[in-house]
Amino acid sequence: MNVMVIHPFSPEGRRTALGRMAQEEFDLLIIGGGITGSGLARDAVLRGLKVALVEKVDFAYGTSSRSSKLVHGGIRYLAYGDVGLVRESARERKVLRSIAPHLVHPLPFLFPLHKGESLTKFRTGFWMFDKLAGATPEEGHRFLGTEALQAKVPALRGPAIGAVEYGEYITDDARLTLENALSAAQHGAPVANHAPLVEFLVRDGKLTGARVRDEFTGEAFDVRARVVVNATGPWAEETMHLGVTPPPKHLMPSKGVHLLFPAGRLPLEGAIALKSPSGREGFAIRRWDFVYVGTSDEAYQGGLDRPTADRAAVLDVLRMAQDCFPSLGLKEGDIVSTWAGLRPLIGEEGRSPRDTSRHDEVWRSPEGLLTIAGGKLTTYRPMADRVMEHVARELGYDLGDNHRTAEVPLPGGNLGGTDFIAFRRDRMAELLQRGISERTAERITWLYGNRVRELLAMGDEDAEWLQPLADGVPAVRGEVRLAIEREMAGSLVDFMDRRSALLIFSDDHGLSAVETVSRLMAGSLGWSEEDRQAQVEEYRTIAAGHNVPT
Repeated sequence: MNVMVIHPFSPEGRRTALGRMAQEEFDLLIIGGGITGSGLARDAVLRGLKVALVEKVDFAYGTSSRSSKLVHGGIRYLAYGDVGLVRESARERKVLRSIAPHLVHPLPFLFPLHKGESLTKFRTGFWMFDKLAGATPEEGHRFLGTEALQAKVPALRGPAIGAVEYGEYITDDARLTLENALSAAQHGAPVANHAPLVEFLVRDGKLTGARVRDEFTGEAFDVRARVVVNATGPWAEETMHLGVTPPPKHLMPSKGVHLLFPAGRLPLEGAIALKSPSGREGFAIRRWDFVYVGTSDEAYQGGLDRPTADRAAVLDVLRMAQDCFPSLGLKEGDIVSTWAGLRPLIGEEGRSPRDTSRHDEVWRSPEGLLTIAGGKLTTYRPMADRVMEHVARELGYDLGDNHRTAEVPLPGGNLGGTDFIAFRRDRMAELLQRGISERTAERITWLYGNRVRELLAMGDEDAEWLQPLADGVPAVRGEVRLAIEREMAGSLVDFMDRRSALLIFSDDHGLSAVETVSRLMAGSLGWSEEDRQAQVEEYRTIAAGHNVPT
């Protein structure tokens, strides 16, 4: 007899997960589905704990989909003497590359040297960085002369005396987060998005769990757990105020703003550090047919939900780009999209956001709530390891180490023993044979890795699933089905933003595809026409927030 297996991130899988949460007791309940919470859930379940995770909106809803999209070694932190953070970040890059070769892509990074800057200082800094990273001679930095730099980036302002080229990595932060959450679920943890925390449960001064609400049904229920971890990023302090004890420190959210240009207007391969004549620093990074420039780093005091790029920050970043590439004549009208994210920094008196450490801390309240604060995308695994040390003390037994999170590939990351270059070549050939455009095939392979086979299988059922969502949109209809049936997408924004990256990385925020996408989702999720229209209107409003503000 065939037994139907429910995918844990299908609509039925989500309902099953919420049902388990209401009925069972857990070793660990995690509040927050960003990279910190999702990575922690994966770590804990791979160590054998009974784990549940809830997220108030969607995986990577906040900071984890609005970063600079780099898995990077943090070489600039050497200037602040933060050697430990640099060592940890630099070495984590190899681990993440090994478990997610489809999502952690090599990015050659140029660091130009201008007249008046100390070549000795740069030599020393990059030599130390290579040592901390454990780089092989092939992986280490190299110096380029003036002519080589000009050949690579002819539009860069002069005079430059050369550049250092070293290796970093680019990722899709939202999908990296999603795949950590999905991996946790595949290993047995009930996981659900659109399930906000209502209140903590406290009995005799001890935390015993949390009350959670299913946003789709309105039903609220209690989740019982021996340990609860608050992994809500910029919302960590706000979440702690739902408990008995206030936080021991204040967070200092810092807003980072990025601008997206067509690569035709800002031609660049790889990435480059920028420094304008005024001393303003930033970077430009190529991704597909676009180049994005960032970033601002200013203290933020507004609402934490959906921060947008303010005009002052946009003009500041634009001026830097104009100063660094004066011959290109970049202007506001060239900006395709903007995005803003909040870094959940732990406040340090007398320090600006840029100078504030990206280190993380674990706080324990008297009633037993553990809160993970601070940190950065690249180091989410070591952060989880540090949280697990506290969880072990709360539970009263040894939980071992996090070695399995470095050994088990993330979903899509098992490439069958081949490297990503060969894998990409073969999968792109298959996609092109099916009539998919090269632009679309490149994007799909870059985002989905081995899960491209799931899309191809849909095409075998019905060729319609491999048809584009709209003319000029580099995405296919099967991605919507995949997002609903195996990635827990429950809203139009879930798909357009955090599953497909079309909100930011497309020519029109993906607006030409929203009718098709919303109808496909309505058919699968049972939306009424009124529901569908409301989803479309919400998306249009959100998309407008990614335009250049006036």
